[in-house]
Formats: sequence, structure tokens, C-alpha cells
Amino acid sequence: MKLIYTILLLLISPHLFSQDLDTLKADLGQIVVTGYEGNRSLMETPGAIANIEAASITGLNEESILYGLNKVPGVRIEQRAPGSYRVAIRGSSLRAPFGVRNVKIYWNDIPFTEPSGSTPLNLLDVINMQEVEVIKGPAGSIYGAGNGGVLLLNSRQSNQNEVGSGIYFGSYGLQRYTANIEQQVERGNFRFNYSNQHLDGYREQSFFKRQTAELSSRFQLNDKQVIKTSFLYSDLYYGIPGGLTLEQYQNEPSQARPGNPFVLGSVEANASIDQQAFLAGISHDVEVNENLSNLTTLYGTFSAFENPFNLDYKKDSRKSGGGRTRFYYDTDIGEVRTRFTFGGEYQTANYAARNFENDNGETDALNFDDEIKIRTSIVFLKTEFDLPGDIYVTGGLSYNRLEYSLNRLVTNLEDDEAGLAEKTFNPEIIPRVGLVKKFTPALSLHTSISYGFSPPTIEEFRTNEGSIALDLEAEQGTNYEVGARGSFQELRFSYDLTTFYFKLDETIVQQPSDRNSTVVFENTGATDQYGIELATNWRLMQNQTRFVQNLDWQFSYTYHDFEFVDYQKEGNDYSGNELTGVAPHTVVTSLRAETEPGLYVNLSYNFTDEIPLNDANTVYSNSYHLVQSRIGLKKELFENVNLDAFFGVDNLLDEKYSLGNDLNAFGDRFYQPAAPRNWFGGIKLNVEL
Repeated sequence: MKLIYTILLLLISPHLFSQDLDTLKADLGQIVVTGYEGNRSLMETPGAIANIEAASITGLNEESILYGLNKVPGVRIEQRAPGSYRVAIRGSSLRAPFGVRNVKIYWNDIPFTEPSGSTPLNLLDVINMQEVEVIKGPAGSIYGAGNGGVLLLNSRQSNQNEVGSGIYFGSYGLQRYTANIEQQVERGNFRFNYSNQHLDGYREQSFFKRQTAELSSRFQLNDKQVIKTSFLYSDLYYGIPGGLTLEQYQNEPSQARPGNPFVLGSVEANASIDQQAFLAGISHDVEVNENLSNLTTLYGTFSAFENPFNLDYKKDSRKSGGGRTRFYYDTDIGEVRTRFTFGGEYQTANYAARNFENDNGETDALNFDDEIKIRTSIVFLKTEFDLPGDIYVTGGLSYNRLEYSLNRLVTNLEDDEAGLAEKTFNPEIIPRVGLVKKFTPALSLHTSISYGFSPPTIEEFRTNEGSIALDLEAEQGTNYEVGARGSFQELRFSYDLTTFYFKLDETIVQQPSDRNSTVVFENTGATDQYGIELATNWRLMQNQTRFVQNLDWQFSYTYHDFEFVDYQKEGNDYSGNELTGVAPHTVVTSLRAETEPGLYVNLSYNFTDEIPLNDANTVYSNSYHLVQSRIGLKKELFENVNLDAFFGVDNLLDEKYSLGNDLNAFGDRFYQPAAPRNWFGGIKLNVEL
């Protein structure tokens, strides 16, 4: 704790004895965040929130979202294979052997997280993202389930007539093509984004193919009403190479998981994900009067999902839909500006889910056939008070419900019966309070206490091997945070520091299955999670008359001291062990230089500490140093015709590392090797019409 107070004192003390400073062009005070439905300056928002702009998302390697999001302290985006994402915010991926869980994600105000609690984030391309807002820690008072946090994604909009295209090549058969067009019309605009990406992959069975097509629009109906629409089609097909043992990882890391007399290898099984999805959403923003406004979003999704795996073959047909609405009421109580936010969210889903034997990549005998229905709902209320003395107080409360209904129509499993299984989780009331004191325009302190919960996803409630976990309950936790934000104008330097303690109970952990080598889940024990997260941005040079016009340095540091408390498993006591899958120390730093002729250079360095790979803490991944680079030329070729030509190298030091490990892996297959040193390059053209 002495370290925390020392850092706070060093960052705060220069402000307390200085005059008020003007905000910087890139000052934190000018960043407006959605946050907890506050839509206000970051300097006036209590909570650990980061805003990632488009330049950071696409500033290095545009194949995936890894680069931009991994710059945020406390956030780790893992990629066990191209397209196989796992999102960890403050260790939230402990219970996710695959997929994105325990984090709520919205895209253009549309709930992108399915009612089941899982998120198909890999359906989106970076071309579908203009900016990303990250809320770290429980946000259930506004957004419902998810102890990890929330990602708010927004599509690209330029608000001008333009046409663009790009072509991109790289190692291991990488090909990427993009196109976009935006057209302004009377009182609105249309935008179309298209991407087509193909990769053979470094490892066997690590191919990746995806096409996305997005059409969005915005119309100003009148002075008080705005309509927005979003349509997305995504066709995704990628291989799952599988985990390797340490010996396999060291001797031949490019191989896929081999088979044995009992289980198919990943190549023989054609282990892969094949998914086609369509999403349609519409939002209506209306100003009812000078005090009252409303924003309502409705959406629907349809998808076909196939997952041949080493042990089985899944086929799902999925339909879901719902909506989210919130009313904002602004008023003054005496001299106190006050805002009340009241709203709700409802999601429903119907899955036809079948599980077959896998006969060398083809469906064989039916194991079981389920009809699944899911209903989830949230009602929330939030109040904000702007008190005298630049003090901002917020309080929120939500009421949450979740229901699973699983009708097993057919089963050919031993010790299993067809029939209806239903689970209604106990309603959860989730509070949150936060406080900000703004000392100057360049310094604010914030603190908050929030409660969170995270019920089991459908993949945990109904596992691959057919178990139905009726006794599984939601994780519950309380988060305490203190932080400081500010900037030094003379140095063109800004910082964002957060310290937190998160106490998690009823932790959901993986357990080996009695039926085969898959996993099941159970509630057991608790965790204590202490952390420090620091992000800084320093504009070292800003002079339009020099050869080097801009030189920016960004730095982020994450310290996570997470451990199990009162945790017994299979007769072993793991209390006091480090939390599985969490690196104690992570450093990410980047340098970007822009010159007068249009040349630019991006350099990024990532240090990730060793990570415990099992609950017993007997196996750790090695720490690694990852260096990435990109050099390019941005130039106006003709009037309104802009070029961006670039070349880059990933894993410049040729590190041998795993970007996404399998935790508590059966058969000690912990390792998912990442590619060695590799290159990429491309050209993008944009024409303003």
C-alpha cells in the first residue's frame, strides 16, 4: 500500500500547488465517455475507464484487435489461434477455456453479448470499429452481468463523402482486402464497410477466413429526433489447432494437437468453427423536452454455428433479440445539477443445439439434441449530482434476472435422460456509488464501490459432454477503487492511475469431466484481487515546422496480486495460490513518430510476466518480450486522394511464446504457440468526394 500512496503523491502534488491549467488538445478533460451512461468528461467520471481511438486500433497490425486493446492496463486479449479470442479484464478469463465470457460487449448501442453470456467478438473486423471504450471492473448497476467489465464499440463514421479501399499481405498466406464508402444525404448519411481476410496460419489447422459486410445509417428526423440503423453480416471459418504438451511445444510448435487411440487429432477431426451471422439493429434518440430525453435500441440476430472438435461435433441454430432503453431527466435541485437515468434491457434467445460424434470431420451418431431458451432482463436507476466545489457524486442500482430452459429431446448418453431442465437464478440487486473531486482542470481524484455478479454462461450450464449443472450459481463480488487522473500542460503529459481491491465469492472454476477429457464447472472458494493500473501519454514533440512534427510515447503498467482464498479441489487445498491465467506484471509501451513528408514509425514493446497455468501453480508459462513495428508513408497523392503505404514486422525479437494458454488443461496440453517473427504490409487509398 505504501507504493500506491507514493505514486499518488508524486502525481498529485504538482497540481495542488499550481494555478489552474488550460486543457490540452489531447487532454483527458476533452475526452467524453459513455461510462455508466453518464456521457460526460472523463475527468468527471468515477471509475476505471479507457477510451481507445481508431489510430490505436489500427496503428500497427490490422489483422485483429489485439494491439489496441492490449495497450490498456488491466486488459489482456488472448488469441490461442487466429480468430480464437479470449478477453481477460482483471483476470476475468479464469473460467473461460475458450470464447469471451464474464465481459459485457455492446456494438453501436446494441447488446453484442448473447443472452447466454458469451460474446462472438471474432465476428467483428477492425473495420467495424471506430473507437472502443473499456470499463474495468463490475458495471452491473447499469449493464448487468459480468464481473470483468464492459466494452463499448462504435462503428466508423467520417461525416463526409468518401470512398476507400485497402489491400494487405503478410506471412503465412495472409491476404486482407477492405472497402468502404460513405455518402451524405439530406439530414443524414449512409456508410458501407467490407472486409475479406484469409490466413493459412503458422500452425497446422490454424487457418482463418472471414468476410464482413456492414451497412449503417444516421438520420436527423427533426431538431429533436435521430434514427440510427446498423446491419452486419459476418461469415467466419477458422481452425482450432489445439493445445500442446511442453515437449511438443519445444520440439515442434507448429504442429496441431496430435491424436491418440482414444481421441482424434485436430487435423483429423477438422477442429474448427464455422459460423454465419446476421445482425440488425435500430436506435431512436429523442428529446422529449428540455429536461427529458430517451434512447431506445431494438435488435435481432440469426446465426448458424458448427464446431467439429476432437471429441465431438456441435451444430447449433441460434436466434436472439431484444432491446435496451434509457430515459435521461436533467434538473436542478437548488444549485445542484442533477441527472436521473432510468431504463431497462431485455434479451431472449432460442437455440436448437445438437451434439454428434465426430467421424474424421463429419457428423456421426447423435449424442444429444437440445432446445434451449434463455431470458435475461435488467432494470436500472442511476442518479448524478454535481455538487459545489467541483464534486461529482453518482449512485446506481439495478435488478437482474436470468432464466435457462433446456429441453433434451433425445439423448444417447449413458446415465442421462431426455426431459426438461429449468434454472431460474436468484434475482440480483446490484448497487454502485462513485465520487469525483476535481481539484483543477488538470487533476481529479475518484473513488467507487461497486457490487457485481456473473452467472454461468450456457456453455458452463450445459457443457460439451452433456452435463447440466443445475446447482451452479452466479459468482458475486465487491470492488473498491481509488484513482487519479490528470495532465501536465507544460510537458504535454497525461496520466490515469487506478488502484483496486476486488473480493470474489462463489468463484466458478473448471473441473475435469468424468465422461471424457472435456471440462465441467462448479462454484468453489473465493479470490482476493489487488491491483495497480497506470496509463500515461507523453507528447514528446509537437512542432509543425520541423521534420519530426509529432512524437508520442505511451506507457501502461499493470500489477495484479490475485490469489485463491479457501479453495479446495479434488482433495487438494489451493488456498493462497496465485490466480490461474494472470500475469503479476505487464508492461506495454509504444512510440509513434510522424514527419513532415508523411513518413511515420510505430514501435511497440510488451513485457508479460510468467503466468500460472494450473490451480496448483506447478506449471508456469515463460515471461516474454514482444516487439512489434510498422513504418509507412501517408501522403496526399492528388487533391482529396490520400495514400497510406506501410510495412511492419511482428515479434521482431523472434520470441517463442504463447499468446493464449489453455488453463488447467487435460493431459498437460497448456501451450498454444504464437507465430515467430513475421511480416505484413499493405496500401490503403481514401478519396474524399
